[in-house]
Parts: sequence; structure tokens; C-alpha cells
Amino acid sequence: MKRKMVWLVVSCLMVLALLAASCAKAEAPATKEAASATKETAPAAKEATPATKEVTPAAAETPKYGGTLIYVPNSNVINWDETYWAMWSLSNFLLANEDLLLGDWSKGAAGTNEADFGGAGQSTPPSASVGLLTESWEFPDDTTLIWHLRKGVHFALDPNNAASRLVGGRELTADDVVFNLKRQFWNPNTTMAATAGPSKPLDISASDKYTVVVKSPPGQLGAIWEYTGYYVKIMAPEIANKYGDYQRWENNVGTGPFILKDFVNMSSIFWVRNPNYYGTDPVGPGKGNQLPYLDAIKYLIVPDLATRMAALRTGKSDADSFAYAAEDAKQLLKTNPQLKFLKEYSGVTIWGMRLDKPELPWAGSTMSYLPDENPSPKDINAHKVRRALNLAINNQEIVNTVFGGEGSTLAYKITPNKLYEGVYTPLDQLPAETRELFEYHPDKAKQLLAEAGYPNGFKAQVQLTPTRAFALDIAQMFQAYWAKIGVDLELKVLDYSVFAGMEMKHTHEQMLLSGRTSNAVHMMYTLKTGDTWNWSIVSEPKLDDYYNKMAAAYFDLPKKRALMKELNLFVTPKAYYAYTAVPYAWNFWQPWLKNFHGERQLGIFQNGPVWKYVWIDQELKKSMGR
Repeated sequence: MKRKMVWLVVSCLMVLALLAASCAKAEAPATKEAASATKETAPAAKEATPATKEVTPAAAETPKYGGTLIYVPNSNVINWDETYWAMWSLSNFLLANEDLLLGDWSKGAAGTNEADFGGAGQSTPPSASVGLLTESWEFPDDTTLIWHLRKGVHFALDPNNAASRLVGGRELTADDVVFNLKRQFWNPNTTMAATAGPSKPLDISASDKYTVVVKSPPGQLGAIWEYTGYYVKIMAPEIANKYGDYQRWENNVGTGPFILKDFVNMSSIFWVRNPNYYGTDPVGPGKGNQLPYLDAIKYLIVPDLATRMAALRTGKSDADSFAYAAEDAKQLLKTNPQLKFLKEYSGVTIWGMRLDKPELPWAGSTMSYLPDENPSPKDINAHKVRRALNLAINNQEIVNTVFGGEGSTLAYKITPNKLYEGVYTPLDQLPAETRELFEYHPDKAKQLLAEAGYPNGFKAQVQLTPTRAFALDIAQMFQAYWAKIGVDLELKVLDYSVFAGMEMKHTHEQMLLSGRTSNAVHMMYTLKTGDTWNWSIVSEPKLDDYYNKMAAAYFDLPKKRALMKELNLFVTPKAYYAYTAVPYAWNFWQPWLKNFHGERQLGIFQNGPVWKYVWIDQELKKSMGR
């Protein structure tokens, strides 16, 4: 144990030394003076303003150019190409690449505070979206979406990069967008194709140099607007045509605010400012300024929690990608009360249970169990097993112990945040049968197992990775709870690179413990047939009907919300997943990081674009001895 502690201290010191060196030696090109450009135009699509959490606006300070942001993610980049990897795993790293849409910065905490970009797992509605690579869009009929591209957007030019020289800093055109949308939606092996399901475009074409026309299946136009606008980064086709794909970091060329300069596997990533970026600051004292403000960004990949905390304490990092639990957050605030933070509900931990293998105790021959669904005896018993597994979990104890008393026992499929007021049903308002699933009833759980034909329990296995927040803690507690009802659970802990491929391809053996956004209910990621995130392999026609109804009502917010609430009440008692509590999480950053309010997703899977708006107060940093 003593040797282990010594090694931990040594490794922390080594990484801190790397952090210190990065802060001292990071070089970047000189910044340009502020320049005005055409302001991003708001979209024509209308939707009611979403409710948001309260965020204190930053004081009005004039932004300053320069400096290198040191950011500390806890996981590595597995692949730089969205076609071969999950877009959610890459969203934090594609700072050089852009989508058609973006969350409207002027409606977040930097502006009117209408929109919540904290990252608790939300889907950005049209009212909080603006065109990024697009100026506007229109729906001339019920099955057609037309994107009007922004003119004068150029791919960044790095004369020291062969792929960038190949593109030559040319202007973005509609053909580029068509190429990328087709590549993502029409390749059956991509995560995008699986996620879109019935919402895949029927046709994608360029009607002129700056116009993209997307044809939609009936009733899917809203979903296609979201998928094509937010889920696909636009890359230069000539790179894929020459090199075969975009998997190598050296081939990462985009239109974004930063240029990728270096990547060292499991160590660091370095970007420099794109001096010819078209974007301008939309709000505040810097309104009209050319973006970005930072000279450079350096990500230092540090899986170890203690080392990341030490980096924050000593000012060696400016922000941390990790959402801290209550105990660690309180420690940081005790030693460093000057740290800025945002407290919010974290993304939900998802415990998937394969339902496509009838030999497993919790899997029936169909998804049915209600009398009007004509269930078989196997279906009824499988449902009893799933209920038993949930009744045996003491989620309140998980909140009290693992989460330090900061969390909610009811979070699937919607967390109790302001964005989904009117959709979330509080625990005391749920039907008794459903409410019981979030309570602790081990005796009843044992009874249900006996009724299902398992009086002595059974063996089970869950696969997980420790890089998911709280995953190992939760798995160990589930293991102990289920042992009390005779279920012998094996924990199979995997390296993140192995685990991520497995969860994307659905190759897990029985159960899988992962994490996913909970509030994008209308997209039904964990329930839609064939979806990449459907880790219980649910396939139920009634649920797919709900998806189609919500897609058809996409721009009718009251109707869509009513369907979301109805869906949640319908599916929850089926217990297709083992339900886990959700914690509060603290996102920390240094006081000298300005125009930042804890934003983690500026739109759907838009982590990287946040950094183009922030700036470093070098004088404040120096006055604090950093």
C-alpha cells in the first residue's frame, strides 16, 4: 500500500511538472486586432423559450486577446473521424471543425440567460440555435429542408501541414456539406446512421454553390433538421478522397476557430488560433470582435482525479472537463474558495440489460408484459426479474454515500432541471407501480425472483470502464445489493478504448454500464430500435411509434412535451434498464478565465465551440501569483 501511495505521489508530481512546462512553453502566433464582421443571423424557426437554471451573469469586462488555455480532459481521443467513432466521444476534441448549427451564445449566460448550455444533457431547441456554417434555413414543404450556407467561410490554411495545403484554404461550398452528410447518413456502419434510424434523409443535393437541399421521409423533417444541423462536422472531401478517411490527426482540417497542430497519444493536444476565422462575438462588451480571443489551447489528458484536482489547486490548469462529485468539490472549495463553479445535475448513468438474448433471465421473447400486450409466460417472468433488480437497489443510499447527499433518486429518462419543467414527473406523482421502482424493497425483490423461477438467484455480468464518472462505485454497490437477493454479479472492468468500441457496436455480453444524456427524450436514444445508445437492445413498436409522433411534432413544443411526458410514464414501469440515481456535479474553472460560465455543450454535442468566446485575464492571473 505504501509503494502504491508513493507511486501515486510521484505520478502526480510528474504530470504537474508537465502542466507547469505547458503553461510556460506553449507558443502560439500573435493575435490579430479586433475586426468586425457580419453578425450571425438568427434562424427563422420559432419555438417557445425554454426554462433554464439560474446562472449569475459575468461582470461586463472588455475582452482581451492572447494567452494559452490549459484544459484537462480525463479521456483520450480514440479516433479523429466521426465515421469510425461515436460523435459524442469526439465532440470535446474537434475544435477545428464545425457543424451547420450552434447554440446561440447570446441567449446563454453571456447574454439574456434564456438558454441552458451547462451540459446536463439537453437538446437545444430551434429558439436557442443559430446558424454557424449556415446563414438560415427554410422548409418549403413538409418533406424538404433547405440550408443556406454562409458565404466567405474558408478552410483554415496551415502551410506546414500537407493535408491543409491540399485544401489550400479554399471557400466552403454546398458540395462539401453534401459530401459529409451523405458520408455519415448513408453509410450503414456509422453511429449517425444507427442513431438517425427512420430519420435518415432520402436525398441530399446542392442546388447551387451555397444551397443544400435535404429531402425527408414524411413526418421526420424536425428530426432531420436536428441531425443534419448538429451531428455532422463538415470536413474537406479532398482529404478523404486522397487519404481514405480522416482518422489521422494530421488530416484534421476545418473551418473552425482553431487549427490542430499536435497530438501525442494519451498525453496532449495542441491547437493555435485560426487568424482568418470568420466568426465574431455576438454579445457583450466584445460584440463584433473577431473570434477567437485565445492564442492557443492545450489539452493535457490526465485520467487520475487527484492529479487533476492538484492542477486546479495550483493554477496549472484553467478548467477541468471532469464534473466533480460533492465530496471532491467541497474539498476544492475549502482549499481554493476563489475557484468559479457551476453546480448542476450530471448526465445519467445508464445500466443496460440485453433484451435480445432470451436465455438471459431478464429477457423475454418479446418486450411485452401488460395484459393487453398478450405476453407469454417468459415475458411476464422476465419483467418480474427486471422489477426485482430495480427493487433491490437502494438509490437513496447511493445519493447519500457515493454522491455525498447531492443528487436525485429519479432521473431516467429526464433529470429534474428547468429545461424540462412540465415533462419531468416528480416521484410522489408517479403511479404506485412505477414509484416503487425507485424505492428500496429487497424482500419484494426476492419474492419476484422466486415467482419468476429463480428462488436461488442467478449469475450475471456487467461491463464498464472506470473513466465514466461514478461507474465503478455504482457497480460495486449494485453488486452488493443484488448479492442480497441471490444475484451474483461479476464486474468486468475494461480499458476505455476497448469499452467505447464495444458500447458503440453493441458487443457487450449481458449488461453494460455507461453514461448518456437523459433529457433529449424526443430522440429516444436508449429506446429507439437500432439506436447506437440503445444498450438494452430495446425493440418495441409502440416506442418507435412514440419517436415518429415526436418527430412529426418537433416544432410544436407543447405537443412534443406532452408526448415526452406520456412516453416517460409509459416506458418507465417496463424497467428496460436498471435505474440509477443522478448526482449533482460541479464544473470548475479559474477566476481569470473570463466570459465562461461553466458551459459544457453549446448546442448538441458542441463542446469545443465554447472556447472561441472565452479570454484570459492575464493581469488577474499574475496578481494571484499564477
